[in-house]
Amino acid sequence: MIDIVTIILGILLALIATVCFSMGFVLQKKGLMQGLPELSFEEGLRSLAESFFEFLTNKIWISGLLLGIIGWIPFIVAVGMVGILVVQPITSLGLIIFLISSVKILDEKVRPLEVYSAVLLGFAPILIAFSKISEITINLYEFFIPFLIFFFVSIILAFVFYFLAKFKKNTSIEGVLITIMGVILNAIGTIFTNIFTQAYQDANVSLFSWSGWAEIIFGIFWFDIYHIWLCISLWGMGIFFLLGVLFYQSGFQKAKASIVYLIINSLSIVIPILVGLFVFQQRFENFYLFLIALGLIIFGVLNLSKFQARIEELEELKDPENIEELEG
Repeated sequence: MIDIVTIILGILLALIATVCFSMGFVLQKKGLMQGLPELSFEEGLRSLAESFFEFLTNKIWISGLLLGIIGWIPFIVAVGMVGILVVQPITSLGLIIFLISSVKILDEKVRPLEVYSAVLLGFAPILIAFSKISEITINLYEFFIPFLIFFFVSIILAFVFYFLAKFKKNTSIEGVLITIMGVILNAIGTIFTNIFTQAYQDANVSLFSWSGWAEIIFGIFWFDIYHIWLCISLWGMGIFFLLGVLFYQSGFQKAKASIVYLIINSLSIVIPILVGLFVFQQRFENFYLFLIALGLIIFGVLNLSKFQARIEELEELKDPENIEELEG
């Protein structure tokens, strides 16, 4: 089992990452509200690239993206210390940050249920810390088959939701299907993060030298299992997180906030936890304590997702352009 000091340090790093992710998410959402073009996957890669370039020229949106990228540094370190099974539920505490910022910045009233949800959500990491998780030891040979099953099932599901979204184009459900696809792709990127941390330790590579980065980026040419997984997981993180971002943004542009927030906040926690249990074989000495913590997290996520959506609807109503449309 991992010692309690390591678990606490891992949780603290995960909290730092969560702050970066949450603030980055808010900035990206604000950037979207400044008239950025719709990300359409129907008009070809060139059109998509041109639309995405406009995203990159929006200072608020790009600031949010960069803040999210910075958050991956403590996130990766935390995953290496305590595993995705602990770190991913911690990221749900970003909803508390959103709750506090809404009260302070937007002067919005908070209902008692939302306060209770935030308190329970904040209490969950303490239960996780004392549930005593097993050491992070991924056998890069033995885990290959279960990982491959998860990977191909996820890719197939992503394509299914993509084609369903095309079939339901210009309907209310299109954005929902695209958002689910984005969550699946993002979850694959999260799993690659867990593999990267293990492969990095096993390959004994330095991040503070050019030769070390060459081993990471082009590790597939080293022809040993550790460097191969180091290379694959690095590119896997980059590719699938980028795809996840694209589909997230598209989902926000097409679907109701109440549904989008609920999908992102719940599935992005549940999927990595299932993978941590069944692919990476992490275990808890007190599994029931972890289940209680997970229950508190899901309860808090469901209620605070509704709060997120309500705040966004209020912001849209206060938007001068929307006020003019209503008055017209």
